[in-house]
Parts: sequence; structure tokens; C-alpha cells
Amino acid sequence: MPTNKLWIEHTERAAWDSVEALRERLLKAESRLQALAAGVDRFPQLLDLLEEAKQKHAPDAQGHDEIVARLLARIEKLQAELDARKPPESTQVSFTSLPPRPRLDSDDLDERSALRDDDMELGDFVQTMQRRAGALEAARDLNRLLSSAEQKLDDLTELEGSALREAAVELAILAGRIHGASRR
Repeated sequence: MPTNKLWIEHTERAAWDSVEALRERLLKAESRLQALAAGVDRFPQLLDLLEEAKQKHAPDAQGHDEIVARLLARIEKLQAELDARKPPESTQVSFTSLPPRPRLDSDDLDERSALRDDDMELGDFVQTMQRRAGALEAARDLNRLLSSAEQKLDDLTELEGSALREAAVELAILAGRIHGASRR
């Protein structure tokens, strides 16, 4: 028998490591057994439900694990089909009018008269957009919307007066729809 002190310590440490590993395995096995024991009274119901699911959804499955795997695959497939059937959200462009401006003192009237004219023009522009937003075709294809916007931009150089204003309104509505389509 070896009497080397290092050899004895090494052998003793290996033995204790083995004992600790066996204790861990024993604790793990006991916890699994306790988890199974808690639901033992419901096993017959669980097995009946698995057999029913096998007959309906996986008749050629070999074991309970294969039945559960096929049921999970079927759930994922049906969820994907449901997600694909959801209609795309329609793009709604809303143009709100400007809030009323506070009253100005007489000193401010001269300075702000030019700004009021701009605000009135902007308000008219918004109202025109509100009226026309429903009249234009509601395309949902982003590429189609972009090509329509490019065409309108090309036409702007040839237009004047009211036709130019109408084209600007249509271009603004297209920009709103492009913004909505790009968010999807």
C-alpha cells in the first residue's frame, strides 16, 4: 500500500468528489420524482388527452413526445396562417386645421399682417387637402406611390396658377400616403 502523503490526499479528494457527484445526482433524481409524484393522479387524464390528440391530429405518431411535437408544429403553422390573413392596416391621412391664433394688439398688427396672410394660405391649403384626400386613389404599394410622386414633381415645372396649387395638394397627399406605406 502506498504511503506517499500526496498520493493519499489525491485519492481521498477523488473519493470525496465522487461522493459529491453522486449526492448531486441523487438530489436531482429525487426532485424529478417529486415533480412527477405531484401530478400522478392526473396522468390517466393526460394520457387520454394525448391519445385523443393522436387520433385527431397525429394518427401515425409513435410516441407521446412525437404527438406533442406534431401538435406544436401544427400550432405554429396555424398561427402563421392567421398572421398572413390579417388585412394590412389602411393608411389614413389626417390634416388638422391650425388652432385659432390669440388676439393681437394694434402695435403688432403691422408687423404680423404678412404672417397672417401666410397662415390663411396655409389654412386654405390644409382645407383643400382635406377635401381632396378622399378623392384620390388610395394606393398601398410604396413603389407605385413613389412613381406617382415623381411624375407629379416632373409635371410641376409646366404648371401655373390654380393647376400648380392643385398639383401641390396632390403631391402633399401622396407624401402623406408614402409616409404611411413606409411605416408598414
